[in-house]
Amino acid sequence: MQPNGVRLGSTHRAWLFGAFAAAFATGTAWWVLHHWFPTSGEFGAAPHPAEHWLIRLHGAAALFTLVLLGSLLTHHVRRAWLAGRNRRSGGLLLAFNGLLALTGYALYYAGSESLRATAGNTHLALGLALPLLLILHMAFGRRTRPNAEDELRPTDEDESIG
Repeated sequence: MQPNGVRLGSTHRAWLFGAFAAAFATGTAWWVLHHWFPTSGEFGAAPHPAEHWLIRLHGAAALFTLVLLGSLLTHHVRRAWLAGRNRRSGGLLLAFNGLLALTGYALYYAGSESLRATAGNTHLALGLALPLLLILHMAFGRRTRPNAEDELRPTDEDESIG
């Protein structure tokens, strides 16, 4: 985090993008295998053998992503909100991530199949849309960023992770 700005430091950004990429890749891979590559088991169609590990990795990446999102609240989100910068796309990103967490929880603990199906479809749509929203948020942030001379480069002490 830059001392007087809202831009993330390079290490924090790398951890965040890595976590988002891992969650996206494992979730998408699970979905593709689950829907298009079933295997034959002793009693008929069976899940692909990699599905079990992909969903575990997806859950781990999602938990790590939530921790990293929490680390954004203290500086990045607060400073940007107070500066009036990128509120719509930032708020939408936070809402998407909150809904992804809720629908992910519902996929595990929903009591009815109809609720589970709704949670799954919502989770899929939000997860597939999230990278585009993240790219738009960064593009909007660059458009509203003060001049480069006005923002200092981050130091090791300024980065909240790394």
